[in-house]
Amino acid sequence: MAYNYVVTAQSSTSVHQCLKANITGKDDVNLLVAKGRNLELSLSTAEGLKPMLVTPIRGHIEVMLAYRPENSETDHIFLLTERLWAMVFSYDQETKEFVTHCCGDAYQRTGRPCDTGFIGVIDPRHKVIALRLYAGMIKIIPLEQLHKSQQFFTFDVRLEHLQLIDMCFLHNSDQPTLAYIHQDEASHRHVQTVVLDIDEQEIKAGPWSRQHLEVESHMIIPVEDYFGGVVIVGQQTILYHSGASGKHRSVAPPELKRSVIQCHCMLDHSRILLSDISGTVFMLLLREDPNSSMPGRSTVGELRLEDLGKVTSARSISYLDNSVVYIGSPFGDSQLVRLLADANEQGSFLEVIDTIVGIGPITDMAVVDQDRQGQGSVVTCSGYGHTGSLRVVRSGIGIQEVAVSDTGSTIQGVWAIACGADTDLHSAVVVALIEQTIIVQFTDDELGQMTDGHDFVQSEETIFASNLSFGFIIQVVESQVRLIEATSISMKQEWKPPCGMPITAASSNSEQVVVACSEHLYYLTVSEDGLIEESHTVLDNEVSCIDVSVTTAGNRTNLCAIALWKDISVLLLRLPSLELVTSAALGGELVSRSVVMCVFEGQDYLFVSMGDGGVVYFPAEFSTGQLGQRKRVVLGTQPTTMRPFHTASSFNIFVCSDRPSVIYSSNSKLLFANVNFKVVDYVCPINTAAYRDSLIIVSQSVMTFGKVDDIQKLHIRCVHLGETPRRIAFDEVSGAFGVVVDREVATQQSVVRMLANNCSGAAQNEKRAKEMEAAAEDSDPLVVGGANAPRMHVNPQMISTFCVIDMQSFEILHAHELLRNENVMSLCVVHFANEPEPFFCVGTAIPEKDDDQEEKQGYIHLFQWRDSKFLPVAQKEVGGAVYSLSNFNGKLLAAVNNCVAVYEWTDSKELRCECQHQEFIMCLFLKVKGDFILCGDLMRSLSLLQYKVEGTLEVVASDFQTNWVYAIDILDYDSFIGAEEYGNLFTVMRDSSATSDDELRRLSVTGRFHISDHVNVFRHGSLTMKDNESKLRLSSVLFGTVSGSVGVIITLKKETFEFLQELQNKLAAVITTVGNIPFAEFRSFASSGRREPMFGFIDGDLIESFLDLPTHKMEEVASGLQRSEGPDRTVPVTVDYLNKFVEELTRFH
Repeated sequence: MAYNYVVTAQSSTSVHQCLKANITGKDDVNLLVAKGRNLELSLSTAEGLKPMLVTPIRGHIEVMLAYRPENSETDHIFLLTERLWAMVFSYDQETKEFVTHCCGDAYQRTGRPCDTGFIGVIDPRHKVIALRLYAGMIKIIPLEQLHKSQQFFTFDVRLEHLQLIDMCFLHNSDQPTLAYIHQDEASHRHVQTVVLDIDEQEIKAGPWSRQHLEVESHMIIPVEDYFGGVVIVGQQTILYHSGASGKHRSVAPPELKRSVIQCHCMLDHSRILLSDISGTVFMLLLREDPNSSMPGRSTVGELRLEDLGKVTSARSISYLDNSVVYIGSPFGDSQLVRLLADANEQGSFLEVIDTIVGIGPITDMAVVDQDRQGQGSVVTCSGYGHTGSLRVVRSGIGIQEVAVSDTGSTIQGVWAIACGADTDLHSAVVVALIEQTIIVQFTDDELGQMTDGHDFVQSEETIFASNLSFGFIIQVVESQVRLIEATSISMKQEWKPPCGMPITAASSNSEQVVVACSEHLYYLTVSEDGLIEESHTVLDNEVSCIDVSVTTAGNRTNLCAIALWKDISVLLLRLPSLELVTSAALGGELVSRSVVMCVFEGQDYLFVSMGDGGVVYFPAEFSTGQLGQRKRVVLGTQPTTMRPFHTASSFNIFVCSDRPSVIYSSNSKLLFANVNFKVVDYVCPINTAAYRDSLIIVSQSVMTFGKVDDIQKLHIRCVHLGETPRRIAFDEVSGAFGVVVDREVATQQSVVRMLANNCSGAAQNEKRAKEMEAAAEDSDPLVVGGANAPRMHVNPQMISTFCVIDMQSFEILHAHELLRNENVMSLCVVHFANEPEPFFCVGTAIPEKDDDQEEKQGYIHLFQWRDSKFLPVAQKEVGGAVYSLSNFNGKLLAAVNNCVAVYEWTDSKELRCECQHQEFIMCLFLKVKGDFILCGDLMRSLSLLQYKVEGTLEVVASDFQTNWVYAIDILDYDSFIGAEEYGNLFTVMRDSSATSDDELRRLSVTGRFHISDHVNVFRHGSLTMKDNESKLRLSSVLFGTVSGSVGVIITLKKETFEFLQELQNKLAAVITTVGNIPFAEFRSFASSGRREPMFGFIDGDLIESFLDLPTHKMEEVASGLQRSEGPDRTVPVTVDYLNKFVEELTRFH
């Protein structure tokens, strides 16, 4: 039985759809973006896009439409998932969440699914939605009836044409009129119109049609009422058709032939934005005919297509406002672009004003420990064409180390101060050591100790230090509070506690100071004359920590937060009186170490760090002094302390512990991200001429000065390639990646022009370029475009290049270009038994002219590091496509068409086939563990081979179910996992203890799970630091998907799995999502007409959503759950236990 936990480490980043609507308010301009199965809602502001809400949907989003119901001030959203679950929802201003109005299943057992995907269009005037889900059928949804009855009502109409290419509703019609492009049996394309009769639930002949469009016509765009009609986009021409009058205009610009238009966006009645797969954005202008004679309507006299420039490759475009356009891409980063009235210096009419990270599609990836600290980084092959790149995905927040200083003694605290002539920047650091203090100053970007010329107390350990208003610095030691003039660094005033007790804790803002002497608490204020004692009180218990942070406008606060030692509680006191406002128990048995009052995205919070590694926090309302429900998160195993700091425009809290973390907020949700630093004792923000917006990070006696990476749970770095990366492998010996990139070219001349601008050209030599240029002169390609346009073939060819890239600098060390149309299929690093150094092995295929024929020729290329460079060592021709390569016990394993072969490296430096096995339809994937080989077949699912000592391959076991696999891996010697074409995962197991031959030769299914995405690659490894103390995780496998998500599959112990299964069932019953899609329905395995329930997997995304539930929902989930405390004893589960348990799971990614 499989016991696996599947969770998303990085959610989908590829944009499939986007739309502009008024969702959060009638005057708000919102952008709604569909990424895989996530909806992201943003508000368009003058500063850019402001995130409002991220909502998961139980299914991949296929259709998304907006409309305005009657008597509503905001737009509603219609959404359809890939399993045809439809829903209508809107935004609730009070809860700040989406609210479902109605939903239903649009699936029908009869009907042939469309091969070209789903199409959904809406008629905003007549409130009708039309869906093309099945061949020859249109599903109609009357929205008025839907809102009246709150029931999901639909009906179907049948078209006379089966192969529908695209469709739209016409604007200038009295009844809902549908126009669509269809293709007949002779592959000719035509446009047809039909009228919908909602009352009779039927269609009637439309007002017009047009026969024999351009053969590649694929997009139809309705034109607004000013002109009416439609625009039809083809591969070579753009046609405007006015409708019933039959008038038309067309244009055949040469630039249109170079790519395929992917998406469009209507700016107004006369301007349409178009974008192709290469990222070129066009403006289609509809010029009015001045001699128009049509009554009541203008006509189009001319079409003009203008090239605006190149951006990311777009799948969806939305015009927001003020010339700002959102470009949604599934092939890399999405962008926010401004349309310019005049061309910039690069000749473009587009200005990129913001970039949103996208790492899809992930075609391959490698897991490496770049810093050799036990934490994996995922390096993905992402993007397409000019957006192609390597993306380095790393868990946690990175620290870019700038300088390191060792004091030689254990540091007890650090504070940066501004003193001397320039008080705008920090110029010194107060460093508290055991029973003493040293002052470190910056001189010409160097660190040195300030021994004299100042009045800081050095004979005692500093408790607190900071700059104040009026040009003062405060230093708090056990015996006194010392006020120092910042300019002269001379003492202004001393204040000693009247109670005569040593000071134990202190905090200040720019004008207020609070000091604790055991249970005595003093409140001081700062003026031009110095410190003034305002009030004093005696508490019931000793104070452990204090905070007087200002959370409102101004320099002062009316609240003080303190935590107490013995009763383990936190108090809010009113200033200046020090009267109690409210108190709250912190729970646990260990004392608090620090307290912070702050505001995240308009929400007040009170945080208290504890001695057991936990952080307790309360949503609060400081204006009234009220504290909300207590929550707790465990961020370490040792005592934790907190220090607020700023990065760019965001506020954050650094949590110092043996597992340092940063607390921040995104989309009004608190997030906790690991910091890639082993142990942090103290942290101090610093801003000097040499260390701008940096941190001082203390670990024992060492101070590290560094800058913080962008605050996010996963840090993603982009290494731009400019070509499509296909395969990646890592060689530990040379510390280099092998990467295969592809590019499409039309002629050899085009290749020469491209060499200087892409990764393949970065290491090309001059001789090779000249040879290519000479060959280009002899070629006679078909030229398209104008005189200044690049010469291009109508049918471009693919050129593959093998590149070697340094793992640290990502500098291209070597590039080797393969033959024209020699497509790279596989890549690996192999260690031959009789060679001391490893090889990069590249497997290729030479495609046949007839696409339906199987490849009959391919090569295995070997490269090795010699003489400080990578050189081609050998080449082996094979009789087919080399779909997969793998290192195999000192030999090379290859999947060639339907064959699995083992190659050995001979003394004569050649590859020799030792043995092979030929019983597959087409073997696409290989994974190895010991002498066992897992094979993924095109149709026959998984098979397990074993290499025998006599040099043969034998089938050990097979999965006899039909699965079109996309990726495979080995979990252990008897358990295996596969991903198939319908977005499902499945696990199979070999029962090595079986007694019958039938059972031994069968791979039994032990798990099925739907992830609503296509997995392209599995890799063993982890994104987090190796934690030998964890008792939950046995092993982990990472996977990358088409939509740009990274997931983790964790193998659990049986008892852990069974407990999580009960928790999963409780959460599925308590949590409802947008669309009310049942959890069991969403995660069920559906493939090739069969549907079976999920089993053998735990949905980690659902489990970890427990941490976001309100307290009463948490209590409902915990009610009735039991956990084991021994062989025969169970105890009830508490909310605190579940919080800690689930937080432990979140550390796995």
